[in-house]
Amino acid sequence: MKVTPRFLGIAISAIVLSSCGSQPAKTAETNTEKKDTVAVAAKKEETANPDIIEPGINTDAHNKLNDVALYLAGIRQDSSSVPSRLRNLASYKQYCDTLDKGFSNIEKNRLSKMRDWAKTEMANELANPKTVLYPFSGPDILHCVQFFPDADQYVMLALERYGALPAAAQMDSAKASNTLKYINNSLEDIIGKSYFITRKMAYNVSNQYNGFTPLACVFLERTGHSILDIRYKHLTEDGKEVDQPLDSMGHHQNDCVVIYFKKNGGSKIQKLTYFKTNLGDDPYLGTPGMLGNPGLQAYLNALPEGYMYAKSASYLMCQKDFSVIRNICMKKSKTVLQDDTGIAFGFYDPKVWKITLYGNYEKPIADFHGGYYQANLQAAYKKDSASVKPLPFSLGYHWKDQVQNLMKFEKKS
Repeated sequence: MKVTPRFLGIAISAIVLSSCGSQPAKTAETNTEKKDTVAVAAKKEETANPDIIEPGINTDAHNKLNDVALYLAGIRQDSSSVPSRLRNLASYKQYCDTLDKGFSNIEKNRLSKMRDWAKTEMANELANPKTVLYPFSGPDILHCVQFFPDADQYVMLALERYGALPAAAQMDSAKASNTLKYINNSLEDIIGKSYFITRKMAYNVSNQYNGFTPLACVFLERTGHSILDIRYKHLTEDGKEVDQPLDSMGHHQNDCVVIYFKKNGGSKIQKLTYFKTNLGDDPYLGTPGMLGNPGLQAYLNALPEGYMYAKSASYLMCQKDFSVIRNICMKKSKTVLQDDTGIAFGFYDPKVWKITLYGNYEKPIADFHGGYYQANLQAAYKKDSASVKPLPFSLGYHWKDQVQNLMKFEKKS
């Protein structure tokens, strides 16, 4: 997620807003066959982790939530619980064609290369799926599942409105058209550049038609998954999750949306939890910071050891007033995969971390010209140039010249 200096203040905080959509649905009457435009590499079948996946969730991939997610993802279905009047809109055919073209392009030029790279460079992590913590993520589960396809759970934290999948039976053509328009607009930068731009998300994502949930479901469907269930929760002050109805979202400091999904044809149920929150240490415009948020701190500190992923993160965790989230991420992570916009290179002690560098380090783009150049990282790339590994894909802010960097930090035993 990219935050320009003009909007850096916005990135420091987020005021939890209410979201709207449908309740988890029962199994749909019709059986649907999915068309997958992006395949995520599969491994041996696994069952759900009982310590992470709560009992009582829907486990049937043929359900109304998944039908709606498929519709929003532009994946045509011969039969669906989504009314035919919405599926037969002339604008919907064009929408499907646009998304097919966009996702086909990034599958060929970016996503497949990421998965191939991960087979060797992330072999240990692929063999030992855990929890993945993704701060400043926006709705970008798209790239995270390329590197960490089999994680037990993904915990994502960002600024964007929760949103919810719409109740298709209650949608008229005007609402459907607006929903599809805002989703399509939201995808422009993530497909073309590989990241979201915060100022654009302020109106394309955080509105009554869109949000984190619709976009995350689009990405999951387009990467070969099915949506099983969606739950709405909030945290107690000691970090415990409590169920709540959708219309209560926004009434607590730490509301969250939880999406359960699985790979098409697979059996392992995976979990995605999203918090809209202020990750800065201090309050901003009345929104408590991490220092004043014991519930979220307790929740994150109670997560099992896992992995952290960060990209296009606006250099926020390089700053001194994002120390709480930075320290939690480093404490809970066995492996960190990030570019230079994540945690500053100087925070990683080589006595504690095994460091592997990929690609090439360039000074930050013009939007971040002030104070974010890391001389020690530049020196490391030069000093260890013989051991720096190639990066066969472009992912991050340097999308124009494709001079990108990636770093892997593995905690030593």
